Amino acid sequence: MAIIHVSPSDNLTELIASDSVSAGDVLLLADGLYLQTVVIEKNFIRIISRSGKAVFSGFSLLLNGFVLAGVTGVEIYGVTVRNYTQNGFVITGGLANRIVNNTVHDVGGSGVRIFSSGGNLVWKNNIRDVGIDGILMISGSTSNWVICNEVKRCGDDGIETFLSNDANNGLIENRICDCGDNGIEAFGVNTLILRNKAAKAEGSAYYISSGSNSICIENEGVTSNQGAFVNTLNVFAACNNLSNNSGTGLRSVADFGIYQGNFISRNRDSGLVFTEGADNNFIYLNKIVCNEPADILDNGTGNNYLKNITG
Repeated sequence: MAIIHVSPSDNLTELIASDSVSAGDVLLLADGLYLQTVVIEKNFIRIISRSGKAVFSGFSLLLNGFVLAGVTGVEIYGVTVRNYTQNGFVITGGLANRIVNNTVHDVGGSGVRIFSSGGNLVWKNNIRDVGIDGILMISGSTSNWVICNEVKRCGDDGIETFLSNDANNGLIENRICDCGDNGIEAFGVNTLILRNKAAKAEGSAYYISSGSNSICIENEGVTSNQGAFVNTLNVFAACNNLSNNSGTGLRSVADFGIYQGNFISRNRDSGLVFTEGADNNFIYLNKIVCNEPADILDNGTGNNYLKNITG
């Protein structure tokens, strides 16, 4: 294991592939502008910006900033990635990589795209002005941890688990604003959505669909078109603040959900809405007040209410 000093004139893809770099080595990046795509095909490589001023630019010509191809245990820390036509970071295959404290902006696709990969950590990144999603998990990406990221001005969704088989992911304490569609779009089974703040989404702050058994706790969804939309079985939504949205606070078209201890107020297309066919839900200990035209509209059947405050 060694610490290897790297300058902007070095080709990182070639360096990592060479015999000069072994698993466990640290590539310490000097400040400066790196005009390259970095492809990593070796496990347990650590790429660290020495003072946080290593900038990778695609010059609006290159496709992706970093590509982690089938690797395990790679860390990338403290770099800026900008002006790529597709994505900032791509993780394809492999597992348990760490994308930490980086900045991604002005890319045509997603800030971080995780494809068929599990157990990765995406933590404390600043992602803004991206063409599609801030952070996307797709094609069977499972058990990833997406924590404490700042995501702003996305063309589509802030954070997305694409289909039901993108399962068991944790989306925790992220801050999301100004998305062209949804703040968080969770299609994966058993997604944990915990203590996020989503605002100014053109769609819903939280859109939970396709993947059943998801958990949505202590989130804030405000000043969006809709606070939360639920279209899947057995969602547990508790202690969320869904307020000041131009549409509905929380709309469900699904069965057997539990809605407990939420604060839903000052929404302009009713507070809590169950559509026809949204049946057998349990609504308990919520405070649903000051919504127009109604606090609760229930067109489903068999929904049970206990100890809620309205008015």
